[in-house]
Amino acid sequence: MKQKKKNQKLLIQISLVLIPVFIALIIAVSFIMYNSTVNGFLEAQNSNMETMLTKSFYDITGNTFFYEDVMEWVIEQWEKDPALPVSDITQEELGKYIDFSEEYQGIIGTMDFVNSMTPDLQAYFVKTKFRLMWEAIMLEATNNRYEDLFLIDVDGDNFGMVLCEFNLNDDSKNLGDRYDIDLSQHPAIEKLMKNSSGDIEFEKVEDFPMKGSCYIACKSVILSGRTKAVMGIVYNWDSLRETMNSSLMKALIMGIGGIVFVMLLLLIMLYRRSIRPLARIQHSVRSYTEDKDSAAVISKMSQIKERNEFGLLSDDISGLASAIDQYTREITELTGERERVAAELDMARAIQAGQLPRVFPAFPDRKELDIYAGMTPAKEVGGDFYDFFFVDEDHLALVIADVSGKGVPAALFMMSSKMLISNFASMGLGPAEVLRLTNEKLCQNNEEDMFVTVWLGVLELSTGKITAANAGHLNPAIRQPGGSFELFEDKHTLFVGMFENIVFEQYEFTLEKGGTLFLYTDGVSEATDSSDKLYGTDRMIEALNKAPDASPKKLLENVHADVDAFVGEATQYDDLTMLGIKLL
Repeated sequence: MKQKKKNQKLLIQISLVLIPVFIALIIAVSFIMYNSTVNGFLEAQNSNMETMLTKSFYDITGNTFFYEDVMEWVIEQWEKDPALPVSDITQEELGKYIDFSEEYQGIIGTMDFVNSMTPDLQAYFVKTKFRLMWEAIMLEATNNRYEDLFLIDVDGDNFGMVLCEFNLNDDSKNLGDRYDIDLSQHPAIEKLMKNSSGDIEFEKVEDFPMKGSCYIACKSVILSGRTKAVMGIVYNWDSLRETMNSSLMKALIMGIGGIVFVMLLLLIMLYRRSIRPLARIQHSVRSYTEDKDSAAVISKMSQIKERNEFGLLSDDISGLASAIDQYTREITELTGERERVAAELDMARAIQAGQLPRVFPAFPDRKELDIYAGMTPAKEVGGDFYDFFFVDEDHLALVIADVSGKGVPAALFMMSSKMLISNFASMGLGPAEVLRLTNEKLCQNNEEDMFVTVWLGVLELSTGKITAANAGHLNPAIRQPGGSFELFEDKHTLFVGMFENIVFEQYEFTLEKGGTLFLYTDGVSEATDSSDKLYGTDRMIEALNKAPDASPKKLLENVHADVDAFVGEATQYDDLTMLGIKLL
């Protein structure tokens, strides 16, 4: 009894020494945590807003305008007639614009492109750019939960004019509306106007651009060397302050709680001897690592009766031993499930491969041609495909295509596309008509909005004439006898499956005897190395011309080896599909 009282007295004496120390420590830690949390929160918020505004700025302007002079011209048109950009777009305007774009010989989207338009087409161009800008701003504001995202003119007579704005509370101003901006109340905007540096500035203002206290990050839009407009993202300052106070309170509670816990733990450790339960736990764990007997561990842990951390630890170890057994059983089941899925994917791959011609020579009785093709999928199953088959004794259909996406969905869409093209081409229809009918079928119930690029040609063996149509696919490479491989700039139309009622164009060219036609997908030209550098068509042409008169099989092997050497250890992200045919 005396010993117990001595222990209690010693505990009280130690407590009288430790408690004032811990109180002083709590006060000091609270003061430090308050300052660091407030400053850290604002710095983190500014850094986060700067990152988000920078990303939003380039996502919005980059997706809407490719050229600075075009952007400046479009904004001037918005300001001249704010009603024009928000007016409706007719199908006639869309059709005229598509026709003009297809006929235009220069780079689409440049100022020369705009100047070449008629006033009607320029009006359509202005309207589409405003829609792109508004949709981009709406998407950025919605995805990032900005209270408001605005683009305001700050130049000359149009100072304060709203170019585009989206507010989560549907309180946005329209194009042409104005804000009454007092620069003395907006130091950030004033600084951006003076510097024209493209930096990001922050300010806390009242009732701009919405009611209440707002915290704004602004970035200047610099055109022709001056600040033409300002883009800003807005957060509600009261919400930020509540978040900051909540974070501060949590940090203080956690800090103080941690200090109190440490103090109590030290007192408990000084009051009670803990070596024996710890040694028992250690022995049990070591035994379990050797024999994995969870029942023995649970039995030994139940003998530890201390009502402290060691008792809790013993319970945790018992639970951990049971959990490990459960995890082992689950891992065994998951392994079996993974093997089943792998087997199904292997079966899908085999089914897909069975849909493509892969027996070579493909036509051993036809001595006037040599053909070879192959596909290496990036995943278990891919979205590329090729095909070749005789329509009649003198006409050979050639197909290469690339379905959007990868994996099983792309493979299913690929099989549908291949079957439709094969069926329609076997009816003796021209390439353009085959693609038209295929497009109409694929557009039906295409809820996933998938599409496929297709190059389809019909080779007349007796003359070497090829009638072809290109639906958004890459340009083929052609080598005539005695020459070298070159890219053939053929006519392109939109992808198959994207829109209904597309008119596909077809064209003709002649492949002389001894000449070779090489077809491929973007898995070849867009293969990337570890530094994200593209392989490109120039390297592909060089690889083909290393042995230009070789057989199609050898040509494909040369290109494949060159792509592998270029890619190195980098992961292959796209299917690698090629087809070659040579007239003998």
